[in-house]
Amino acid sequence: MRFANASVLFFLLASGALMALAMLRQRSQQSEPGDRYVALAALAMLLHPLAWWIADSLALQSDLTPFFAFDLIAACAIATAAAGEVTMGKRVASTAVLGALAVLALAISALKLPLQGAGITAPMMSSVLLCTIFIGAAAECNRNARLHTIAQGSVSLLALLCGLAAALQLLAGLLSVTAQANEVYGAQLLAATGFAWLLIKLMLIITLLQLSSAKRAELSDRISRQLVVKANAATNDLMVVTQAFYQLPGNALVTDDGGRILFATAQARRLLAYPETKNCVLEDLFLAVQPSGHQLVRALFEKPDHQAELMQIRMTRVECNGQGYHLLQLEAIPFDYGMLRGLLVDSRNDAPHEATGLLDHHFAIAAMADGWFRLLDPIDRYAASGVFWDKLRILSGSDSEIAHLENSIASASEAQGWLRLRNGGGLSISLQKLQAPDHKLFYRVHMTLVDDVLQSSAHAPCAESGETVR
Repeated sequence: MRFANASVLFFLLASGALMALAMLRQRSQQSEPGDRYVALAALAMLLHPLAWWIADSLALQSDLTPFFAFDLIAACAIATAAAGEVTMGKRVASTAVLGALAVLALAISALKLPLQGAGITAPMMSSVLLCTIFIGAAAECNRNARLHTIAQGSVSLLALLCGLAAALQLLAGLLSVTAQANEVYGAQLLAATGFAWLLIKLMLIITLLQLSSAKRAELSDRISRQLVVKANAATNDLMVVTQAFYQLPGNALVTDDGGRILFATAQARRLLAYPETKNCVLEDLFLAVQPSGHQLVRALFEKPDHQAELMQIRMTRVECNGQGYHLLQLEAIPFDYGMLRGLLVDSRNDAPHEATGLLDHHFAIAAMADGWFRLLDPIDRYAASGVFWDKLRILSGSDSEIAHLENSIASASEAQGWLRLRNGGGLSISLQKLQAPDHKLFYRVHMTLVDDVLQSSAHAPCAESGETVR
């Protein structure tokens, strides 16, 4: 088997470029166990052509037949790379031992046998050994092709190329005998087989790189399936725990450190009339929320029948993976008008353009926040008592609108109104009807100045010029 210098140079450049591109493409990916055998096979196939090119370029007269031993190593590495993790262990060890023995036999034969003459020669011996080892590699690749899923095509192609390589080496062995009888004709055939050998080796390198890429994809697919299985198992466990916690006989909520509700037990949802808790905070579920002592909150809840219920919420902080959560236990407490006043009025801090208050079942003023006194004090020294409608008539001359608001709240749970104030400003009024457990009604009122100029001023809107607000 002889080689042309140009063919060898093309083979070396093409193989080096392919291996460099493969390394650049796979440098950010996880290493696959069979990659080392792919690299060993590719490098081993380069050494004999590289030695030939160096010797030819420098005009060195030396026997390069022993370098065919590296092709024996390449065949063993190809078989091992095709087997991969599927046939690790004794089979890989036996393949490695066979390759080592073949390399040793070739080296001894090439050194001891004569290079010319009749009988068994070193080129013929190398061809026979290469043919034998590549037949074994083809058989190993063919046996392992069915054991792979994604890489099955690449392994099958390796088996075919190894078979072609074995057949070519057998042909080269026969031609080495023919070359002794007809040197011109035999030399041409050996040169052709040399070119074919380089072509097969180039195709083997390409297929090995494809095998490496396919095995990476196969490994990634296997890891993905394992992750999915583990995630499904963890999700099933979490679903069991969630369902168990959901059925606990207790009124409990779980919130994150920012107060956003993450979970509610079935009994808590039943107590709160099955609210939508996604991305909600306590202020979205209750009419009023007021801290009361350490890790204790009091809240006012409105049932679907507009009945008011006072609740006490105990908060327990829980740490998990460096994140803070709160376990909230809801407990209904006896209704108390003093606590109701503290939740709806005393705890509020009205803006200068707002007024909040609480009315009894006769619409008499039960409690008002500071905004109400800023609104009414300059013209009525008794703003803290009296009937709400009478106070509105002091502020506004819109008797028809006040009467409409009074009739609306008498027949509905909520009412909205807008009054024109005597000084020219506007007042938006919102009334909400609630029922205590003793079936007595009370009303929550909220008022807002709607004139932009008056909203920016803290002065009383109904005070005459020259009057000041106390």
